Amino acid sequence: MKKWFLVFFVFSAVLLIAESMEIPISIDKVTNISVPVSVSMNELLDLVGIDFDANWDSLRIYDEAGNELPYQIDDADLNGKLSSGDVLLTLIPGPAKIIVSDDFSIEAPVYDTTMYVKETEEGLEVSGLVISGKVNDHGLLKITKFGNVEGTIVDEIGIARVAGWVGSTYYIDGELGRHEEKTTGSFRVKEVKVLNPGPVAVTIVAELESDTFLGLEQKIVTSVFKNGDIVVNNEFHFKTYADLMKLQNMITRPLTDIADDTVHMLPVFRRLVWADQLNITPLEYWLDRNAVMYVQDKPYIVFPATDPMRPLWWGATYIFASQESWRANYSPSKQIGVAEILPEKPVVYVDYNKWVNGNTWVYESREFRDGVFKWIPGEFEAYEATKGIVSTNYKDWANHYKAGDVVTFKRIYRIFKSMSIENAISSLELRTLEIQSLSVGK
Repeated sequence: MKKWFLVFFVFSAVLLIAESMEIPISIDKVTNISVPVSVSMNELLDLVGIDFDANWDSLRIYDEAGNELPYQIDDADLNGKLSSGDVLLTLIPGPAKIIVSDDFSIEAPVYDTTMYVKETEEGLEVSGLVISGKVNDHGLLKITKFGNVEGTIVDEIGIARVAGWVGSTYYIDGELGRHEEKTTGSFRVKEVKVLNPGPVAVTIVAELESDTFLGLEQKIVTSVFKNGDIVVNNEFHFKTYADLMKLQNMITRPLTDIADDTVHMLPVFRRLVWADQLNITPLEYWLDRNAVMYVQDKPYIVFPATDPMRPLWWGATYIFASQESWRANYSPSKQIGVAEILPEKPVVYVDYNKWVNGNTWVYESREFRDGVFKWIPGEFEAYEATKGIVSTNYKDWANHYKAGDVVTFKRIYRIFKSMSIENAISSLELRTLEIQSLSVGK
């Protein structure tokens, strides 16, 4: 009897031994600056699996040397509890790992808060040691201080430009209805909330709804990290059918309000309609405008941020241009920059019609515009190289969205210091390499 009791006791003890799950965070680290990580709890649940009974209070993150890294889990779905719609944020100095246990005796860690929120006469202000900003009534963020530089550094982070046809009956009789264009600064506010700041960031959640394009809702989750990086998840949810020809994620006025010497800079476009129409390369197009700088033997587009740069047509400085890995405004006198970095290198489709139907870049009115733009002008027909390549019939311009569709833009905006244009370009190339190499669970 004692023998069987001993066997049962040992067997039970084996069953009670806690298990843990390890999730790698891999990255090609080439700078000494920590990189922001933003991952949804839904992704983590998928990586852990439904068969593992995780105690999420036990979650810890460690770097390669075994040092514990602070993190926070923000209530991005605003339901007041831990759920799949929440987001985990951390800053990593290199490859790291997330460990979660099924031992429910482990309590949640406590880290010092490094970001702060306070109410001012102009609204809520978010701040940290190096960065400060104001949140307007639509949840759009304006950065007002970075280091010792103050003023409008960049405005309306998370705003979007939407244009299309109201009351479209396209699939019934081919008619599109009344054309309207709005920015989401005019959308109706459903909810805006600045979440409790944590050890690495502070997050703003905004839920907006269009009264013009019925059934179109926008959700902006903006996380301001203590090092000057800003991660934005901008989602557009379609509750009904909609015909749109513009759906563009934007930021406005990066540095141009505070520095007359601000330049716009980016890698040379892989495709630019104006260059195609002239039967030259995008590099040749910008060389003709004296707007190319070589850094480490590689060409980059660099020009004054407020100069239209003699566009072939239209008023934008560039339009119908391929998305590239990054672009930035930089001020040599202030020695700071504002960069937009894409988490993955965008694809440029060989098929011209498919490319124009997708996301392209526009720089106009001191705005970084990124997304669908299908107002196809007659100038496409005026040049032999693009004649007939896409339809100039306005009834073919609409992107047709149905109920249940979701369009997402995930963008990293980096506020940074740099000593020169050349140094800024080199550092952004390295930073982009790090961000685009980041993966969780692989």
